[in-house]
Amino acid sequence: MRRLHLLFLNIVIFSILPVQAKIPIVAYYGIPLEYSNASRFKEFKEAGFDVSICFYDDTPVDTLLRILDDAQESGIQLLISSGWISVQPHVGIPRLKNHPALYGYFLQDEPWPKDIQETIRRYRAMAKQDTKKPTYVNLLPDYGDGLPREIQMPPYKQYLKQASAIGLPFISFDFYPIRDFGIRETWYSCLEDVRHESLRTGKPFWAFALCTPHCDYPQPTIESLRLQIYSNLAYGAQAIEYFTYWTPKPTDEWNFHDAPISIDGRRTKNYPLVKRMNQELRGLLPLFDKAEIQTVNHMVKIPEGTTKLKRIPTNIKKLKITSRQGAIISTFKKNGHLYMAVVNKDYQSDMELYISAKRNVTMLTKQLKETTIRTNYKIGGGDMLIFKLK
Repeated sequence: MRRLHLLFLNIVIFSILPVQAKIPIVAYYGIPLEYSNASRFKEFKEAGFDVSICFYDDTPVDTLLRILDDAQESGIQLLISSGWISVQPHVGIPRLKNHPALYGYFLQDEPWPKDIQETIRRYRAMAKQDTKKPTYVNLLPDYGDGLPREIQMPPYKQYLKQASAIGLPFISFDFYPIRDFGIRETWYSCLEDVRHESLRTGKPFWAFALCTPHCDYPQPTIESLRLQIYSNLAYGAQAIEYFTYWTPKPTDEWNFHDAPISIDGRRTKNYPLVKRMNQELRGLLPLFDKAEIQTVNHMVKIPEGTTKLKRIPTNIKKLKITSRQGAIISTFKKNGHLYMAVVNKDYQSDMELYISAKRNVTMLTKQLKETTIRTNYKIGGGDMLIFKLK
């Protein structure tokens, strides 16, 4: 993203989980300046988004305040990139910081290791002006040899520790795993490293899904979106970010096309796709909001840097899958209960799950309703099932 400087079965019991989650659904490269009005913000809200990351360059502060008023009327918040924020924080931030539609401030995308000290300096200058709302920096992914050599990338764990010195309130990183030729090999090891850095620092992490095809990144499907988003949640992500909502201007290097909204403001075929995904995701978010991830393991295919499931979770007698790519098995605690999420790592094929459990184990629908457990399930491509273990 340096290129832009730029988620019915038997007897149903109602869950006691809260209705509203604090996990935001975020769009990187949201609504451009010339389309930033109440009507387009409502369209954004209807697609299921909460926060728009907007790039407003040197737009006057008075105009930013007008745009924030429209965002507030539409029920969304903005994370704003502007010279009045990052270059002259003492001028812009005091005038913007108390607006209820302001989510936070955009500082930088994908800082190179050599630039982190300068990022720290700029971050402190901005954070000094507002100690309550977050300043956003998005980190590089671990693409292994897939990053340009001039970045001079150290081992990814070291890069994450260097970036943690910035003092950010959360760890945001982008990783786009699905390409025409398959899934990037370092995806799950990257998630592992980010999760461990999150645990080490006590800072939550934000993770991305790609919905804008370009180059060898293919047209998204509901299955490919599920795989990205549900894998992120299984590892503990506390925000889901999309790249992008609005189609960025194509370049010689990046032929962006068919984001949910086209470059000239029309809805594309990916608008209803992302809206469907967000409607599905919205029902699940309360369960994952501030959930305490206990273990994340893999079955069948064990990616490098991850851990094979060796012991089945509490109150499960038998757990077996039939799949080419295998599954993620994540256990987590929420409101005093223990849960297990099973994610099908194959976005192109269904997975068979065979499960035997004690009587107190139930299955949760995506609306977080408890249902009687069965002995076998078919999990669609990239999809996830959740069980309440105790």
